[in-house]
Amino acid sequence: METRDYYVLLGVDPATTARGIRDAYRHLALRYHPDRAGPQSTRFFQDVVDAYRVLSDPQRRASYDDGLRHARGQPIAIHRPVVAGPVPQAEPLVPEPISLRRDFEAREPPLEEVLARILRNFTGRRVPKSERLDALNLDIGISPDLAAFGGVLELRVPVFYPCPECHGDGHDGLYPCLACDQTGMIEEEEAVQLRLEPLVRDGDTFELPLRGLGIHNLYLRVRLRVQH
Repeated sequence: METRDYYVLLGVDPATTARGIRDAYRHLALRYHPDRAGPQSTRFFQDVVDAYRVLSDPQRRASYDDGLRHARGQPIAIHRPVVAGPVPQAEPLVPEPISLRRDFEAREPPLEEVLARILRNFTGRRVPKSERLDALNLDIGISPDLAAFGGVLELRVPVFYPCPECHGDGHDGLYPCLACDQTGMIEEEEAVQLRLEPLVRDGDTFELPLRGLGIHNLYLRVRLRVQH
């Protein structure tokens, strides 16, 4: 079976550094993205992405090189640069998930109010008569690469479920339930995803409903800040 030559696809030498791989990918991805070059470039653009995913990861690149040598039936001299210290990790195409509880220090309203508002969706207790659907405004920093090429931001939102120890009662027989601190609920996190198209700009704002998580009195208003 023929193995595609990702080095030829990216236009780089097999001995190129990780930075050379990254620079070639950025250049081609910007030039041939379907939103810029048209739908006829979709297949080539996906090939470029596939090549980057393999060659940007040291372990996958080494395995790929072995397969390339085997497919050609001859040894290929690949001279890796000697790097002191730990092997650099591949630059991620998708950023790490962002937790609304852990990754935001300053917010309005404060975290305690946000959690109390979310909790009311699951308990139905102490719901103000005047409560309506409101936005939680978040500024999220993204890399220039993510702004240019697009991708997925995953946000982890606090949700509440009945405590499995006391089954939501808040007590275990005659004793208070320590697992949920007598609240009858335990907090977990569920994910919502914001899909970014290529070429988003600093200050672009998106709204994310949370009804799918059972949260009806709050939605997320996310403003992107491109970090240079």
